Amino acid sequence: MNNTDPAIGVPTDQSVLAQNVEYVDSMLGERRLGTSAITLPSFLSDRDRVPFLFRHLPTADETAAELWALGVTGTATAKLGRKTTVWSEITISDTPLLTGLTQYRWQAVTLHGKIHFAYDSDVDRLHVWDGTAMRRSGMGISAAPTAADAGSGSLSGARYGRVRYVEISGSTVVRRGEASASRTFAPSGAGASITWTKPATISEGETHWEIELSLDNSTFYRMSRIVVGTTTYSDTDTVYTSGTLSADAGDYTVLPSARYLTTDEDRLMWAGSWEDDAQASRVGWTPVFNATGDGNDERYATDTDPTLDLDTYEHGPITGISAPIFGAIWAFKRSAIYRLTRSGSPNAAYDASKVTDAVGAMHGSVISGVDEVGQPCIYFIDDEQGPCRVGIGGIKRCGEDLRTTWSGMNVDATAVAVSGLYYPRKRQVMWNLATGASNTPDTRLVLHVDKSRPFADGVRKGWTVWTGDAAKALSMCLFADNIEANAARSFSLVPFIGLTGLGYIQRCETGVNDNGVTYVATITTKPITMKSTMHQFGIRAASLMGKATTAAAVDVSCVRNFGLETTATVSSVTFTASGSETEAIKPLDDFKGMEMAVAQFTFTDITVPTAQWQLNRFDVLGVSGQGA
Repeated sequence: MNNTDPAIGVPTDQSVLAQNVEYVDSMLGERRLGTSAITLPSFLSDRDRVPFLFRHLPTADETAAELWALGVTGTATAKLGRKTTVWSEITISDTPLLTGLTQYRWQAVTLHGKIHFAYDSDVDRLHVWDGTAMRRSGMGISAAPTAADAGSGSLSGARYGRVRYVEISGSTVVRRGEASASRTFAPSGAGASITWTKPATISEGETHWEIELSLDNSTFYRMSRIVVGTTTYSDTDTVYTSGTLSADAGDYTVLPSARYLTTDEDRLMWAGSWEDDAQASRVGWTPVFNATGDGNDERYATDTDPTLDLDTYEHGPITGISAPIFGAIWAFKRSAIYRLTRSGSPNAAYDASKVTDAVGAMHGSVISGVDEVGQPCIYFIDDEQGPCRVGIGGIKRCGEDLRTTWSGMNVDATAVAVSGLYYPRKRQVMWNLATGASNTPDTRLVLHVDKSRPFADGVRKGWTVWTGDAAKALSMCLFADNIEANAARSFSLVPFIGLTGLGYIQRCETGVNDNGVTYVATITTKPITMKSTMHQFGIRAASLMGKATTAAAVDVSCVRNFGLETTATVSSVTFTASGSETEAIKPLDDFKGMEMAVAQFTFTDITVPTAQWQLNRFDVLGVSGQGA
């Protein structure tokens, strides 16, 4: 589709309208498939919208994939659901903030079998699903311990004590907190000992506490690991050397409340901030998973330079971060793009460079996909330049053919301006846009990447536009097409969409309507001349070929001279096979017209469709003064 160039100048392999069609299994286009609502549990079905969908793989077994969904009503109530073979409700850790845009800005990634969540809550922390519960990421800091004389012993002089909380599973430390502030205590008199009492629990799943002691408030030794049910430790050591040297201060800093997440092989990366404007341009990362330490995907070490600030307060906040391609991660602002690459050092593990400040990305528009030859690339939408991509060929515009459509985006939408995903099976990049005065999507742009081609003014061709419920997605993800079966998940992944209203999680790629609501599929060719607009011609007959499909039908119409008349030449075609043929060739013997300088042909649905049509060839017998 091309609605940017003047209609008469549109290339012959493009149309001026391709609505609710796609170019996957046909030569001229096929009607897109529809959607159907999936069955929801009561705790989700009583919500009024689904702004977050996510596919989670708890193990390497893709048949065990889980669908996660957030249902919201108003600005105060949210429910989180998890579909394995059955739905279950998940208690959300810390109250999510649901006012304004926050409810639509949930992000998640899977790493090491966990789901790491980024959303705005009442605490400055990331959150994680660990397979059992949703909780704050990492382990928080406790208060300092208290100390008291314990009578007999041989201690003298000032002593220093601090506490860490840890979670232990079997003999493995799952996660460890940062050490508390130290408590100074000097035993009174000779022959004394100290009783250290742990502080109040922090209720973050801690199972044990560790007592760390020092003589100089600098070098601390872990003297003991104690179950949380035991509240005291008796200190009788004259010199603290018998324990394990404790971790450095800052090694177990908790991950902040970021806006965006990605993974780079064995580490978690985050970007932006919900709590601190000064960190809105910050990118950070955890240690590699097999580095020294515990719970490495839920902490960072401040002494390793684990963050980068990308032009703080310039070009706006970070609006997205990509998955790695060709060894690089791309961070986006509204008007700038940065490239992050591994430095090869355990300290300052990434280097960053600003690639451009001429374009950037809108929130929700950053999508990992492939280009026309199958090379990985990142697609995004700039609010001034429209759809773009960055990859092996650099930054390229790719939405010039649909400028008329995307230029109508509501970039100031108060809910969702853009949502989307890449659909590998059909090699389609899908963006749902809020246009005009709408604050939620109402139009879907679909780029068939294998049909696109590089030109001097960017990447062009391969576009269609969709309307209907399929275009109204607040959220999208890929999931198994057997979602309703309480069985192992299929390897066949199709798009799922979260919507506003009833039936608000819908499976795509099924049926001929959007959950019972009809949409109209239409293809309109460019204006066609025989030689020039000065050369009159007529049409004596036509023939249409399409896949033989029972009840599949289209109306074929011809408009002459840009709509000179109010009525058009129309023929109705049904592709029901006459015998055993796989392609139906349908003559349009009554398809006639005369005295044409320009003709345009439209293929559209007949009344209410009951089957998908696929068109492969259209031939016209034209008549000029020189013959047929």
